[in-house]
Amino acid sequence: MDREATAMEAARAAGVPVPAVFGRADALGRPGLVMERIDGPDLLSLVSRQPWRIFPGARACGELHARMHAAIAPETLSPLKWRLRGALLSPLVPPYLGGPAAECLEALPDGDALCHGDFHPANVLMGRRGPVVIDWPNASRGDPEADVARTLLILRLGEPPANYGLPIRLMAKVGRGLLIWGYLRAYGRVRPLDRRRVEAWTFPVAVARLAEGIAEERERLLRLLQAEVSAVPGT
Repeated sequence: MDREATAMEAARAAGVPVPAVFGRADALGRPGLVMERIDGPDLLSLVSRQPWRIFPGARACGELHARMHAAIAPETLSPLKWRLRGALLSPLVPPYLGGPAAECLEALPDGDALCHGDFHPANVLMGRRGPVVIDWPNASRGDPEADVARTLLILRLGEPPANYGLPIRLMAKVGRGLLIWGYLRAYGRVRPLDRRRVEAWTFPVAVARLAEGIAEERERLLRLLQAEVSAVPGT
């Protein structure tokens, strides 16, 4: 919770709209944060119901993410590479992938930018004052291109939760390419993006995602990684 609150304060200081944090509280014996309530749908739901909003939605995602990455993360946030190293040691990660991914990770830059760790349209709420970025417990300090690589991976492979309903799930599949194109275009207008470095981060980021145990995407993710592992130097 301290990490989440710290990350949100840093994001707000950088001009990224986030819910206000009012303090700490205990509920049923569990600690929590008291935050501003944001009334409005998440961007994925909105675009799925109103497909003509896909381009403004993609633009909002790209601009928000780029503005976030322009901020220097507080040193109290854990390093992104440290978090990935831990994920690569998970029993859910096959050793034939975890080893090469760890080697790739060591060759990549540390970075000091504010990284969200789970940035995608379902974590952008469309409030009365515009888009608001939520869900910051995975925030870290690291290379922005790594954070972009994770977002692109989610946009390409991620499945909306079952409670979103069939229309939203179908729209998510159809609109992936348009959303990715618009997101990258908008990001690049705000902040330079090193596409080659994003590609370099994709392999270790994708392997680390296996540690999350998302059953709906595991087989597709393994197929993707098995096709790519032979292209990694030294494998």
